[in-house]
Amino acid sequence: MKWNSSARVAAAFEHREPDRVPLWGTIINRHVYEYVLGAERAEDAGEVSLDDKLARHAEVYKTLGIDLTRAQIWPPSRATPEDHSNVGPVHEVNSENVATWQPRFPSIAERDADVDLRCRQILLNQPHTVFTPTVRGVFCSVFERMGLEEFSYVCADAPRQIERLMDLQTEYAADLTTRYAARKEVTHVAIVDDMAWKSAPICDPEWMRRFWIPRLAQVVRPLKAAGKRVIFHSDGKNDMLFPDLIGIGFDGVNPLEPIAGMDLADLKRRFGKDVTLIGGVDCSQLLPFGTPQKIRDEVRRLLDIGAPGGGFIIGDSSSVAPNTPVKNLLAFYETVLNS
Repeated sequence: MKWNSSARVAAAFEHREPDRVPLWGTIINRHVYEYVLGAERAEDAGEVSLDDKLARHAEVYKTLGIDLTRAQIWPPSRATPEDHSNVGPVHEVNSENVATWQPRFPSIAERDADVDLRCRQILLNQPHTVFTPTVRGVFCSVFERMGLEEFSYVCADAPRQIERLMDLQTEYAADLTTRYAARKEVTHVAIVDDMAWKSAPICDPEWMRRFWIPRLAQVVRPLKAAGKRVIFHSDGKNDMLFPDLIGIGFDGVNPLEPIAGMDLADLKRRFGKDVTLIGGVDCSQLLPFGTPQKIRDEVRRLLDIGAPGGGFIIGDSSSVAPNTPVKNLLAFYETVLNS
């Protein structure tokens, strides 16, 4: 008997084997939307209502067979120049103003409205896809407001200011997770906190354990108290901190970036009984530039490794980028759906 997505995903998190390995997907590629919806319906002409956009997202994920997702972006990019800006992120904080700078967080009304919106998405995606709201974590939100160079200077010269900003972000993020914890529609929440390069965490692991992990635990705590499943998301090489993430209550880790040395067989051996592994299919080289057959072969290899004993949800290693050919994505998804 074919399982629905909720049952399939639940089995994976319970380390049981479902009818097939669940499929995770985050698509920011408009060509995929055009393939499913047709070019006209994939456009954002301005008069399209928010409800219709959300419904179209849900239709795309249902048609593709995606069981679990964390984010949906409209309109997704075509990978053409008009879809992109050459303006980099604005660095609001530096060593000169860090002592007095105050971040602006959304108001209570804005927070409630966003939680309501994500809960609508959860209901729109049922029962074919489990939609997972996201909350920004307590490290990358501080780091990205400064840039690496200024962050490094402030860490050395004014570490208490880094702690102050992380405390403010922790308070805000924990307020959001408390709101999600109170909503019966919510079953999973993803904490997005990019904190690693391709070779190692951005900061020394001991620094992360001292300053980051205890604050992240405060963000996770309301969700765990309410019985929600919590997924940690960060690109890069971060497996040396998996025991710490598991220790504060994370149920899943994502996206297992293979070109950062996140080897599924090794992760399954070391952590497969303690946390659900989500991702593993390289989205930076294999999906955009590989052949469909090479993709099928790699997906089958990952399924053979990850499927036994449950605890594995296969997916892209960050998101399905705009330069990914539709035929390559279909080779990936069809291999999973037919397994």
